[in-house]
Amino acid sequence: MGKKQQASDDLYGQAAGAIGGLAVVFGILAAIKDKLGLSWPATALLTAGVLVAFGYGAWRLRSGIRRLLTGATEPAAALRQEAPANSAQEAPETLVLPTAMGRLLQRLEVPVESVDSIPHPTGEGHMVRVAAPHTTAAVTRLREAIASELDVTQEEVNFAQVEGSIRNVRMLIGTPYTHIPDLPDLAGLDLDADIPLGYDLWGNILTMPSPIGKHFLVAGETEGGKTSFLKFLAYLFLMAGGRLVIVDGKPDADYADFKEACDYYDNSLTHKGVMGALDYVREVAERRGRSKRDGGRPEPMLVIIDEILTFKEDPAEGRKFESALKLTASQVRSARILVACATQHPRDDVISTVIKNNLTVSVAFKVMSQAASRMILGTVPEGVNAELLPASARGTFIIKDPRGVREMRGLFITDDMIQQAVKARLDAVEPNEHAKAVLAAYGSADFLTTEELAQALRGCGYEIPDGAQPMGVAVRDVIVRGFGAAPDVVQAGPASARRKGRRKADLLALLARS
Repeated sequence: MGKKQQASDDLYGQAAGAIGGLAVVFGILAAIKDKLGLSWPATALLTAGVLVAFGYGAWRLRSGIRRLLTGATEPAAALRQEAPANSAQEAPETLVLPTAMGRLLQRLEVPVESVDSIPHPTGEGHMVRVAAPHTTAAVTRLREAIASELDVTQEEVNFAQVEGSIRNVRMLIGTPYTHIPDLPDLAGLDLDADIPLGYDLWGNILTMPSPIGKHFLVAGETEGGKTSFLKFLAYLFLMAGGRLVIVDGKPDADYADFKEACDYYDNSLTHKGVMGALDYVREVAERRGRSKRDGGRPEPMLVIIDEILTFKEDPAEGRKFESALKLTASQVRSARILVACATQHPRDDVISTVIKNNLTVSVAFKVMSQAASRMILGTVPEGVNAELLPASARGTFIIKDPRGVREMRGLFITDDMIQQAVKARLDAVEPNEHAKAVLAAYGSADFLTTEELAQALRGCGYEIPDGAQPMGVAVRDVIVRGFGAAPDVVQAGPASARRKGRRKADLLALLARS
């Protein structure tokens, strides 16, 4: 009740003071009017001005005394008057980016530290540095928003990660991968060092660490560039003196140009064919294990199995294939053998857990959904999506390898380049006298029956007896002495007149292996 009583007393005091003040004012007005001879309006205005001035001075004096006694702060109005000076001191902390792209990213609330324009031969280039602790995903995930702001398609907004950095990314606004570099010089290529694999948006060649001991999963929709990628990989192995095993599970025989240089080639599209290839690779790994103990260092080997769905369509055969693949992948790493499997069906029934666990380098070409992209690549940074790969640049892929997750476009080779590499491989092998005789017996023929080969060998000075059994044994003996083994007898010729014999290509493949 004390505070209420005090407030009431103050109110009565203020009212009494106001009445007294009015009386004094009227007295002053009357005195001034009589003294100066002024009119009543002029006297009232003069008196009001003097009273206001005295009142303001008294208020300022009272406020100053109060601040000194209590330490009170300046009123809010005074702080607002001083605000411009404070803002001028804080201005350096507010980042103002000089480029239009920088300001756009700031509007999109990207935590950018800097955005600089960089030259590009066919588009608009920018180097974006993201502020710590954020990563480049803060920018790359906004492809759609950036495209909308610039009124361009998402395909015209592209990012190239700066190798070794999680905060720097190059951005291209324009048609991607239009600056195509020359194929690097592959003379003296060492598969135990970095190998060229593709190029980025600026036309820079990108590499991956030695592929030896790693296994690849290559997947994407039809006509995305998977076969071209694998053919380039096979070409690298040929150029570096490596060996090839190819199982083509598609009927178009895309790898036929490599056949003569392969240790093992199969295009039968059968479960037996792929299982035979995996058995052969494990046998090679076992032999290499013995050779390694003796101090030997075998050439690297690439094993390509293209279209794994072909060998999984029958559930029982599919389980056997996966078991054989798992066993092979685990046994051959130390034998300098790389396995690469491909499919154009990126589904969970094709790319099973067994496949993903044993093929650790993932290569994703363009797909139709983000789910398919995740199926191939697994866990990746936000914004990485093979669905968004540019359709205008066939052969573009995302690779997840020891260097991280990167987008690039593959390097292409021509059929002529492949044929030259195969020829160089075959020419580099010097056949012994028996092999020379057998190849001379074939001449320009691609296939000879046992009887035809026997007759030709007799012309070369070999004693080949008559009679199917002794003749066949004698021919086989000459072949084994020349090539170290004899290829299987196969049937060839028109369906109405199929004949048993051996293909020259199989003999050349044996020669290449030796």
